[in-house]
Formats: sequence, C-alpha cells, structure tokens
Amino acid sequence: MTDHPPLIAVTDAELEDLRARLRATRWPTRWPVEGWEAGADTTEVRRLAEYWATGYDWRTHEARINALPDHTAVIGGTPVHYLRFDGERPGALPIVLTHGWPSTFLELTDLARRLAEPSKHGGDASDAFTVVVPSLPGYAFSPQRPDLPPTLQTHQIWHRLMRDELGFDRYAAHGGDLGAGITSRLGEAYPESLAGIHLLAVAAPQEYDAAGLTPDEQTYLDQVANWSAEEGGYQHQQNTRPLTLAHALSDSPTGLLA
Repeated sequence: MTDHPPLIAVTDAELEDLRARLRATRWPTRWPVEGWEAGADTTEVRRLAEYWATGYDWRTHEARINALPDHTAVIGGTPVHYLRFDGERPGALPIVLTHGWPSTFLELTDLARRLAEPSKHGGDASDAFTVVVPSLPGYAFSPQRPDLPPTLQTHQIWHRLMRDELGFDRYAAHGGDLGAGITSRLGEAYPESLAGIHLLAVAAPQEYDAAGLTPDEQTYLDQVANWSAEEGGYQHQQNTRPLTLAHALSDSPTGLLA
C-alpha cells in the first residue's frame, strides 16, 4: 500500500485546453422533440458546458479532493485507489462503500464522514464505522484492467482489499447502481466475511430457473426488458461496441458531459 500525494495536479495549460475545447464545441442540430425525449437536452448541456468553461473553480475542487485520505493498493496486479476514514471509536466495524455509473468515489465522501464520525453529525460515537471507499476499475482513479475478461471480478478485488490488504476479517458493504450489483456479489461469494449488506438497488441473480418464476417475477422481468429496449441504448452500445464512442468521448469534453 502506498500514499501518492497529490492525487490531482492539473496544469494551467491542461485547464486552458479544456476550456478551449468547451468553447469550440460544434453543437448538434436540434431535433423536433422536447427536452430529454431523444437523449441529453441540448439547452441544458449548453448551460452546463458554459458554466464548466467560465464559472467552475477547478483549483478549489482540486484542493478539496487532494485533502481526502486517499491510498492506493495493488490487488492481483490491479492498482486500486481508495479512501479510508477511520471510525471515531476503537474496534469500529469496517464497511466498504461502492459507487455506481457514471459517478465516482466523490459521491460517497459525505456519507463516509457521517459513518466514521457520527457524533459530529448528531449521532452516537458508538455507531461509528471504519469506512473504505474504493474507485471502480476504469474510473478515477483506478486504472482500467488490462485483460478481458478480467482475472478478478470487482467483488473479488474488494474482498482482497478489505481482508488481505487492510486486515479486516469481517466487514459490511453498501452500494447503489453498479455498486449494488458488486455489493450483492460480495455477500453471495463471501458470506462468512460479510456482517451485512445495504443496497440502493437489487441486482438480478446470476442464474435462475425461468420455469420457476412467479407471475409477479415474470411481469417484473418483462418491464425490465421493455425499459432496456426503450431506454437502454447507451448500455447496449457500451456492452457491444464501446470503442466506437470512446474516441469521441475522450476527445470532446462536451460529448462526455452529454
């Protein structure tokens, strides 16, 4: 395990390049639909891009991120970035918090502080947790794994991080969105180590017998299939041809924003 201050050190030239790219955006022709019906609303994206280029105080946010208790561990050859907030009482139960897509560990920092130091937020110190917030592989700031399929699944990396790297024989887990699926897999794979899991969404089992579904379960699956057909184009694209979008999204900050 190594510390690596500062986590972010963006140069003035890189910031100016970002702002220039935002200002030079070539905007799409408006479709004859309203709002978000056909995807990201152009009016809203233009508003956000303008703020990003002219109003966003990068240095303030960079300093806040660099002040976080971040670390890096190498798990099975995979570098993993994570935050650690020690509980305010000895022997606090460890918990791993997993973010979703397309977010980052930053969405969980306020929750982590409240769990680690509940007495500062109107709670009781006896309820404190020691909180670990890893970054998903391929997200800031854990690099993408070099092999597909990966040698280790994310839930396996998380378990090795908590048990082998940090020395926690027993811990809890929380997740939402993509993190809910990873958290579910943790509980399924390592029940002897998990004190409990908390989910903001329920992941489907990896395998099930379709012949044994109840009518309500079948209705639910039909609703999921309908949503995927009507709203899940981004997911199908990323599952099947991710590099087609990757070139545009890597080159255009406005495209990534949209």
